[in-house]
Amino acid sequence: MAIKEYDTYVLTDPALVPEDKEAEMILRDLTPSDRRYKYRSFFASVMVSRDEKKYPDKLWVRLGRGQLQEKAWSVKILKEVNKFQ
Repeated sequence: MAIKEYDTYVLTDPALVPEDKEAEMILRDLTPSDRRYKYRSFFASVMVSRDEKKYPDKLWVRLGRGQLQEKAWSVKILKEVNKFQ
């Protein structure tokens, strides 16, 4: 399976993001299989790690004003969460 890439915004200090624990985040898919869904955002229950190789997919972290962090994190999506039901 190909590595998927996502990005997310972190409004607090990135050091405060829980690592290797289940957390809920808003992710944006940067590598959709169908180009019509490019940049689709969704709520997801995830586990993240600052180690780039720990989980199968890549997560790019952006700070509150959109500044991209230098190093990508890894992410494992446990499930998509539907907030609108």
